[in-house]
Amino acid sequence: PQGSIAPLLIPRDSLFKLDVDDDIWQDIGLGDDSDGLLPPWLADEKVCSGIRSLLELRHCEEEERHLLQERRALTEWFSEEWGHVQKTRQSAGKRHVSLHYHD
Repeated sequence: PQGSIAPLLIPRDSLFKLDVDDDIWQDIGLGDDSDGLLPPWLADEKVCSGIRSLLELRHCEEEERHLLQERRALTEWFSEEWGHVQKTRQSAGKRHVSLHYHD
């Protein structure tokens, strides 16, 4: 379209190394608006900063979900292992079984 800018050539060996901030994603002039103004996500630093902040927040929320899953799995594993320890102590009878913590 009129006013659009052709993207830079991407070397074949760099195709799968594209980053979210690479120039290929700048679709200047490809929109329906003809006022010649750049979209806010591209031209307004506050909007760009807000987008980055939102992406970071979503990443943190996703990481928190993963950590909660790991905590549940670890708690379940430890509970099961502790049950085995208790059964072993009970089945040991009069034999002395002591548990020691080692760093």
